[in-house]
Amino acid sequence: MRRLDPALGEAAEAAIIALIRANRAGHVCRRIADSQSRRELAASPLLARPGGYAPLVLDEAGRLYFARHWWFEKELAGRLAALAAHKDAVDPARVAALLDALFASTSEGAADRQRLAAALAVRQHLLVISGGPGTGKTTTVVRLLAMLAALSPRPLVMGMAAPTGKAAARLSESMRGARAALEVDAQVKAQLPGDAQTLHRLIGLVPGRDAPRYHAGNPLPLDVLVIDEASMVDLTLMHDTVAALPAHARLILLGDRDQLASVDAGAVLGDVAEREAWSSDTLAWLAAAGLAAPGAAGPAQALSDTVVFLTRSHRFGADSGIGRLARAVNGGDAQGVSGLLADESYPDIEWRPAFAPDDDEHYRERAAYFALVHAGAGADAVFAEFLRFMLLTGEKREVARLNQAIEARLLRDGLREAESEWYAGRAVMVRENDYSVGLFNGDIGIALQDGGSLRVYFPRADGSFRAVAPARLPGHETAFAMTVHKSQGSEFDRVWLVLPAQASALFSRALLYTGITRARCQCRLIGPQAVLLAATGQLAERESGLGARLWGG
Repeated sequence: MRRLDPALGEAAEAAIIALIRANRAGHVCRRIADSQSRRELAASPLLARPGGYAPLVLDEAGRLYFARHWWFEKELAGRLAALAAHKDAVDPARVAALLDALFASTSEGAADRQRLAAALAVRQHLLVISGGPGTGKTTTVVRLLAMLAALSPRPLVMGMAAPTGKAAARLSESMRGARAALEVDAQVKAQLPGDAQTLHRLIGLVPGRDAPRYHAGNPLPLDVLVIDEASMVDLTLMHDTVAALPAHARLILLGDRDQLASVDAGAVLGDVAEREAWSSDTLAWLAAAGLAAPGAAGPAQALSDTVVFLTRSHRFGADSGIGRLARAVNGGDAQGVSGLLADESYPDIEWRPAFAPDDDEHYRERAAYFALVHAGAGADAVFAEFLRFMLLTGEKREVARLNQAIEARLLRDGLREAESEWYAGRAVMVRENDYSVGLFNGDIGIALQDGGSLRVYFPRADGSFRAVAPARLPGHETAFAMTVHKSQGSEFDRVWLVLPAQASALFSRALLYTGITRARCQCRLIGPQAVLLAATGQLAERESGLGARLWGG
């Protein structure tokens, strides 16, 4: 920047440095409040007015962007608004009949929010479904896709994608199970997608290529696209994906807006799923389809009628400690969190005030897993045992220490050789996409004996496994413990969540909530109570202008 503008003032320089740091922390922009910085930036050739050509943009609200992020945000907001405005004329009577055929009646009756989401999906071209674990997002989407197929005058081309290979594999598995249980015509079922892929692979974004294969000038051959785990999708990737959709396509975003946002800049799902808003004509159409009004009509918004919150958890019932704890954390209720952890009537949650987990106890938790490995059990049994337990933390350094402690015990017990990093039972997580090998960021593999050599087994979308030589793996790391960020898209029967020794802005409410909700049956929190309560009150919001563009303000 100094080379481009040798006269750059100190206040402007400080603002640019703050923007760089904000981007690294996941913010898209940085609000500039002081007048001196604004004056110096305005006088610099580095700053363009919105739509101009220069490295930086300062908008009317005082948000400073790098020009690329400003452009991506503007383009994405425009495309999402256009999708939301695209509504079809659909006979509500036909919709009501399909809802009755595909969705069993519930205690919620006509106000069932799964039915609501499905009805909206057949009327409009953008739908955002946000809900916590077990709220039925996959169940809802497979049925609403069946409705789209049944109502279409021609066969539809449908696609599914997720930000990581692991999330794509879980989506494929869930969709295949839901599709198999669906009682619909064979012609309708044949249109439902069975396999998901990563977003990078979907749009053809590969290393060494400047732009994705699919874009506005060469759109994807799709009528419907479902994106799961949308909270993990950053601004740039969401922009490129939405830009690659043909004008007639429908977009369905699934995710949990309260989970951690993407590693890179942006919190797109949080910005888009800011609230539910309803127009009077949509409420009238829903009533004609037999659905109770989900709310009152309000002023027109770009995303009116596009956001549905699924609030009923089918995994965590009324007596679930995990469910109650997650809701208390999500609501910032520190007193409620303390009360739940002190209440012995919830055996599925536990708190230990230790500053670190017991390494011996952690090792014992993996004993059954290593017993299966060394008994020569098949990959399916070994994987099932591995996924019964996971130790999570918010700190990379602690993950490294925990994994090293496990491997040191294996060495001491004679279950691995000191000369090699590879041994039977080593679990690894892939850190980067490698299209030549077919492995992607987030994929988990386990090294097992295959004849006289080790092979790393990775689950396929169809439930089978593929074996890969260790030397062919892209960048990877041992995965007996992992960060909460890398656990997104996964679920485990039991989870230990290790808190940092001291409160930190990085250990936020979203991170705590995400870690707790990775557990299906039992969750143990390990760390000081002060850190736990501080995290409950720490709402980490990312700076962005996307929400303001779509919702105003």
